[in-house]
Amino acid sequence: MEVNRDEAERCIDIATAALTNNQAEKAVRFLEKAQKLFPTDKARGKRRPLEKRNECQLASSDGTGPRQRRPGEEDQGEKASQTAKSYTSDQLDAVKKIKQCKDFYEILGVKKDASEDDLKKSYRKLALKFHPDKKPRTRCH
Repeated sequence: MEVNRDEAERCIDIATAALTNNQAEKAVRFLEKAQKLFPTDKARGKRRPLEKRNECQLASSDGTGPRQRRPGEEDQGEKASQTAKSYTSDQLDAVKKIKQCKDFYEILGVKKDASEDDLKKSYRKLALKFHPDKKPRTRCH
């Protein structure tokens, strides 16, 4: 629990800095976080004046209401889909082939009684085939 106390103190410090910069909403969020991590009178005492001053603002930030999107904030799903890399039909065929295999030996293309060295060699070869930094790149002529 000592780690939580340190984190709670850090949150209180951030909230205090936010109050000096007239960022009441941020201060309330960090004071609430501090209370959840390690309840103290210090955080409770700093939060009381904010409750009286910003009752309606506090009600929307206590986690019961919908979270408001900040300007410039993107949806993580949209961001992930925009950065997704495309793949070739050869890569797609190779993945389909692997998914149809019944065991690891079949995926690696070795017999079940293969030596450990043969298994390692086959695994490395397959890993290089699919590794994004190691696969052969197509050149434009």
